[in-house]
Parts: sequence; structure tokens; C-alpha cells
Amino acid sequence: MKAKFIKAVDSGDITNVRLFLINELMLDPRGKSFTEMKSYAESKLNNLYDDDNGKTYDKEESEWDDTFLFEVKNDMIDNFSKERLAFYEMVAKLVLKDKAEHLDAEEKINRNKASQAHRTSARNAWTSKKTAYSSVVAGGVVATVAGLCVEKAALATILTSVGTLAMIAGGVLLIKELKK
Repeated sequence: MKAKFIKAVDSGDITNVRLFLINELMLDPRGKSFTEMKSYAESKLNNLYDDDNGKTYDKEESEWDDTFLFEVKNDMIDNFSKERLAFYEMVAKLVLKDKAEHLDAEEKINRNKASQAHRTSARNAWTSKKTAYSSVVAGGVVATVAGLCVEKAALATILTSVGTLAMIAGGVLLIKELKK
């Protein structure tokens, strides 16, 4: 929920709370955020609703369109009753069905992008580790070969030992990474 809506509810600003609720269905006709906002307002405000004035509409569902939606929306300003709000919600969900489907598709695309970014990040981390461990093994091989080629015994022993340890450590880490 938006902070401005919560502030309006908490301060008892009935007019703005009602406008937020009416407009929320226009912004997101799927109704999830609207339902959450309505529940919050109902839990905090005893005077949220007017008594229903009994006005009825003679249009069949098949005739509901944007013009009718705005007619019902405008009537909400004069009579914000539970019954009228429930009817307005039904009309908005039907008339704005394409918008709701578009919002669902957009969310799915965003979830897929986030998931793909996570997989790419994990793959890059794995590739980075694999490269690092392979480099340690290669460095160990170079040090071992250099140790075998050096004529001074002390230096040869050090190079061979360090090279062998690097090959073993890098190899173990690389094998563990490859098993993941």
C-alpha cells in the first residue's frame, strides 16, 4: 500500500480514502491491491461507507463499457456505499479485463527477467570460480616443472613442493565446484 493512502486512513481523511479506493481499480483492475487497501480502510474507519441510496443500473453486462464504468465511478462520489463499491469493482474488472491481462503479462516478464538475472549471476560466479581454480592448477604445474628444471636443490624443492600443493589444492577445489 502506498504511504499516502495509509496516511489518509490514519488521519481519518474519508474523502481521500474513498478517492484512493475508487482510483485503485482503474490503475490495477485485477483487484488485489484494491482488496488490501479496502480491508485496511475498513479496519480503521467506522464511517467509510454511506448508506446505499438504492440507485440501480439498467445495462446488461454485455453493454458495460468505459462510459458506463465512468458513470458508476462518478456515482461513487455521491454515494460511497458497500453495495455500490462492490458493483463498481465488478464493472471495473469486466471493462478493464484487457488491462488486467496486460498487467499480468508485464509482471510475468519482470519475474522472468529477475530470474534470468539471478541465473546469469550464479553462472558467472561459477565460471569465475572455475577459472580461478583452473589458474591455480596451471600455476602449480608451471611451478612444479620449473622446480624440476632448476639446478639448485633448495629452490627446486621449494618450487616443486609449492607447485604440487597448488595443483592439488586447485584440483580439489575445481572438482568440488564441478560436482555442484
